[in-house]
Amino acid sequence: MPWPPSAAHFSNHARRGHRLRVVRPVTRHAREVLRDCERLLDAIGADMASDLWKPRWAGLVTLLRAVGHVLGKVDAAENAQTRRVVDAAWKSLGQSKPEPRLFWEFIEEERNNVVKAYQVGVGVNTIVTPGTGRISMSTGEESWTPGGSATFEAFVRSGPFKGRDPLQLCREAVEFWRAYLDDIDQRIAAGEATEGVGT
Repeated sequence: MPWPPSAAHFSNHARRGHRLRVVRPVTRHAREVLRDCERLLDAIGADMASDLWKPRWAGLVTLLRAVGHVLGKVDAAENAQTRRVVDAAWKSLGQSKPEPRLFWEFIEEERNNVVKAYQVGVGVNTIVTPGTGRISMSTGEESWTPGGSATFEAFVRSGPFKGRDPLQLCREAVEFWRAYLDDIDQRIAAGEATEGVGT
């Protein structure tokens, strides 16, 4: 369910006589960064032909990694329970290294390459479809068919994701973070429900 819930969502429950307890995601600051990743990802494809591609790519991969930093530094500072759940999730991720490869070998590594060396691990091919010309040998008549407009195709230059579409990898990274944050929110909500029983 998108946050915040729509007015229709509330009115449907109210008509049924349900009482609603609205719980904001504990990971709301990290999710704000994730939404910015999605907005940038939606816009970056149009920049492949421009000199904005490289700085926007740098911003996108930096924000993809910042989701975890904001989760650990801002959201986890809300209370002790959130800190415990976030720290446990991070420890589990660290212990699973090198899996998931998407995190360690793309989100983490590409961000480090960009931030620490300003080395971009993606390239862009420009594909030009030329026009064709015809000359009739018998009549000397000439005809021309115009070429198509240039298209652009991004690719990962090297490493375990070599040849893959980097924008698709970013979409997968967004989904990785969404599932990671959902899991944390669910663990915290389950812990709140358990802590409230019998006290």
